[in-house]
Amino acid sequence: MKDLLNPDSIAIIGVSDNPDKIGTIILRGLLRYNKPLYPVHKEYASICGIKTVSEIKKLPGDIDLAIIACGAKRAVYAAEECAEHGVGKLIIIAAGFGETGAEGKELENRLKAIPKKYKTRILGPNTLGIFHPPENLDTICVEHGDKSLADGGGTAFISQSGSVGVEAMGLASNTGFGLRGFIGLGNKCDLDELDFLIHYAKDDKTTCIAFYLENITRAKKFMLHAKQASMIKPVVVLKAGSTASGSAAAASHTGRLAGSNKVVDGAFKQFGIQRVFDDEELCDAAKTLASLPIPKGNRLAIISPAGGYGVMGADHVDFPRKGVKLRMAMLRPHTMNRIQQISFPFASCSNPVDLTASATDKMMGKVLEALIADDNVDMIICTAFFAPPAISDNLIYEIESRVKSSDKPVIVFTQYGPFTDKYLLKFHKKGVIGFPSIARAVRAARFLYERSLIIKAFKEDET
Repeated sequence: MKDLLNPDSIAIIGVSDNPDKIGTIILRGLLRYNKPLYPVHKEYASICGIKTVSEIKKLPGDIDLAIIACGAKRAVYAAEECAEHGVGKLIIIAAGFGETGAEGKELENRLKAIPKKYKTRILGPNTLGIFHPPENLDTICVEHGDKSLADGGGTAFISQSGSVGVEAMGLASNTGFGLRGFIGLGNKCDLDELDFLIHYAKDDKTTCIAFYLENITRAKKFMLHAKQASMIKPVVVLKAGSTASGSAAAASHTGRLAGSNKVVDGAFKQFGIQRVFDDEELCDAAKTLASLPIPKGNRLAIISPAGGYGVMGADHVDFPRKGVKLRMAMLRPHTMNRIQQISFPFASCSNPVDLTASATDKMMGKVLEALIADDNVDMIICTAFFAPPAISDNLIYEIESRVKSSDKPVIVFTQYGPFTDKYLLKFHKKGVIGFPSIARAVRAARFLYERSLIIKAFKEDET
């Protein structure tokens, strides 16, 4: 995958002097890549300050990647020319292929024939391409939170729908999301989800692999490799198009049929894949599983300066989902005594711990420390509210310092009116995973426990 994800040279076909043309937008985004770029254009000597090449056959003979951003028919001719010229990988942005009918399918079949005849591999068509922050490689021509995601992270995000992928990532980046790389699969005429599953499973810097899929091209092989990958890192899939209506919509979107819901659900459970059901869940699961340690059990403790949220949290813990049951931890007497000494006489020292609105930064930090030390606690949700009068931004440090030394997962739930996203992002930059609702925080704990059950099942199979 080096030629695709870290190419030494890139050709861009479909550029012009029009700044709003997709090829030109992509070229501007690639100016940060700091490796040779070769825009192809017959008339202009340079575009975006980069010297052009007049036609594909005049490109250097060692081009790793060509990005083709022109109409479907022209894109097929350009792809064939690039393959004949020896270009290693192609990203075809254009739509108008198998998803549009007979004529489009014929064009897509011509693309499918290229890898069989040449060594060239194709991503797409009908794709937004790739975004790899570590290499500063970005072919996406729409807003996708690239500045917020630029620091990178552990999640590989592979999406059959470009819009689902970039909108989900863009929204997640508002509160912090660690991205290893984004791949837009498009119509999958050649490279598909299996190719990237295999690649990211072997990549040491990838700590979670997340998919949005409407169909699975090589289902049996995908499941087998997903199981192998899941033994070492989480694999999370949002499988859309599993109902009759959704399957019909998927067929019109990508020109392929999707599988039934029951078959998908059973297969995922059998092969260690964690299934989610919307884009928010996909990002939340990936964010959590990529960064937090796996709990030893399902016992959850909640600390809050607002008792109502502790009560709601306890309700969410007791709501079963997908057979993954959490339970509220029974704190050890020593822990409750310790909390009582730390807090006020009117605080509730059992689980959920209610420190009331009189809580201070240091009090929150010391109580969190006490919960981390309790052998009856496997996971902790810390409600970090900044409205109480004795709470300040120093609460971020109090929580961060305990999280760094904890072998138990600590999840933050914070709300602070219009500043909520800002504070979640501050936590993220300190390595603390947080969410803007108690329901999502409890759901994140459930993802972690579900992962622990998968690991346990793998170990039992080995014995």
